[in-house]
Amino acid sequence: MAGLTGVPPLYLVFAAFLIALNYGLLISYDLLALRYLCRSLPLRRVALVSFLGYSLGNNLGTLLAATPIRFRFYSRWGLSPSQIVVLITILGLTFWSGVWFLGGTVLVAVPVQLPPEVKLPFGTRTLGVILLSLAIGYLVVCSVWRKPWPIGELHLRPPEPGLMAVQASVAAVDLLISATALYLVLPGDSVVPFALVLAAYLVAIAVSLLTQVPGGLGVLEVILLTLFKGTVGESVLAAVLIFRVLYYILPLLFGMITLAAHEIYGGAVEAHRARSAG
Repeated sequence: MAGLTGVPPLYLVFAAFLIALNYGLLISYDLLALRYLCRSLPLRRVALVSFLGYSLGNNLGTLLAATPIRFRFYSRWGLSPSQIVVLITILGLTFWSGVWFLGGTVLVAVPVQLPPEVKLPFGTRTLGVILLSLAIGYLVVCSVWRKPWPIGELHLRPPEPGLMAVQASVAAVDLLISATALYLVLPGDSVVPFALVLAAYLVAIAVSLLTQVPGGLGVLEVILLTLFKGTVGESVLAAVLIFRVLYYILPLLFGMITLAAHEIYGGAVEAHRARSAG
């Protein structure tokens, strides 16, 4: 209760605003993937599938929610299955490029001590070096590799360096906004460096992606509790709970309502057209 009531209301409002801004930024992921495919769709359609994909996928997992949603909508709007596979691959590359560049830089500069429950074969500074190496490797591939990779009927090349730079920048800003929202919902009387919160958040994201835990459920809690037990105390769990409600639960509810409303409206339009044709 102390953790839930210890956050200034203004900080809660600002954190909610940042998370809403973050979901708006996530539209850029789909826009960049469509740009790579040289396809153009109305912004309202891209915004719809992006919000549904991320609001449901963040909670239920990419394979169970985000991928089927994108296949359903993008195939309806004229993309072939192979193009949708490429689009989903570019979405993943966009996010991972941000994790590689930002996560590598932050963890090399601010390594964190992992709890025994989170098992990694190396320390977080080593993880940062690995992430930075992947970032540099991705940059080199995008800069020098021009030979196409045949995937079905498609002959794909790595993104151009300019597109790659935009990918990494969008994903890095996405991660920074999320970490800032988490930082804002920590108890008001806690004194914790933002860099440490950012490093812990990035480690939790990397570990949860490697283990395929939706939303990093449990991973973020254990890491933050271990790091901030001496300064914030167990009320840090309340902060993570607030963050999960704002970033995961509320968007999930809005996403389910939006999906249901869209399907009902689409069914009504199709029924009207069938009656008119008859």
